Amino acid sequence: KVVCSKDASPPGGIQSPCRLLTDMAHPPTTRQRSAPAVLPEWPAVDDAAVSSAMAKRQLLSFDFDPTALPSDVLCHLAMEMFVSAGLPAGLAEDRVRRFILAVRASMLDNPYHNFYHVFDVMQTTNALATATGTMARLDSWERLALLSAALCHDLEHPGVTSQFLSKVGDSTYGGYKNLVFRDALLEKHHALRALGVMVDRDIGILEGLSAEQYYQFRSAVSSIIHATEISRNSEYVAHLQELVARRAEDPAVEMDKQLAMELMVNCADISNVIKPAAVARRW
Repeated sequence: KVVCSKDASPPGGIQSPCRLLTDMAHPPTTRQRSAPAVLPEWPAVDDAAVSSAMAKRQLLSFDFDPTALPSDVLCHLAMEMFVSAGLPAGLAEDRVRRFILAVRASMLDNPYHNFYHVFDVMQTTNALATATGTMARLDSWERLALLSAALCHDLEHPGVTSQFLSKVGDSTYGGYKNLVFRDALLEKHHALRALGVMVDRDIGILEGLSAEQYYQFRSAVSSIIHATEISRNSEYVAHLQELVARRAEDPAVEMDKQLAMELMVNCADISNVIKPAAVARRW
């Protein structure tokens, strides 16, 4: 549950998660302001840093170190991943650019849970999904769900744990008034805010989806983000053990696509320790 008063409102004029609990239950796929009110222009950067073959290869590498680059370049590289994955028909690139900028603007200046972290998880997810063949199994909307969920998996993270917030109760920690996080509610908050940004009227990356398509996309994104709750890791180990047992009987058995997407982001979220030592130390 999210417990809040009718006046609960996050800082910055953005939409309350409590309001989103009811608003997000009903399409249409564009709504009133939910993204940060003022977004900057798409940043101009040195094309060589983005479009070089080296940079593109790095987006599929497990050696990539995003902390060595300015966030403006990371915005362009995030766009490169979305485009390389194949945007759904009818989705304008300009909307995706505004989505990336809104995510960056929504990340707090935390030592760890910041824009560099969510970009790193997106890039590692991209590399994992490509190396394992998962990306090739997904359709264009599923690929968008996977990458956007990775980028948004810690959206508006306050820099403390769900357990900490549940003990704080309805104080004004982090600027949130009368909002109680319980039972790993941070992940639910991230998912609600991610979808709120996606359907913002000035972003609207889900515009044109039917109600059924919208619910399918929303379910995929929410489940992927919820999968990053660390207390669920044993659940995913059990899923993998079951799959190994089934493949022992029938090697042709494939992993469920939704489970695969959840595992990609879950693994990417805690992947720093398996990166090359020089990269891991920076995290």
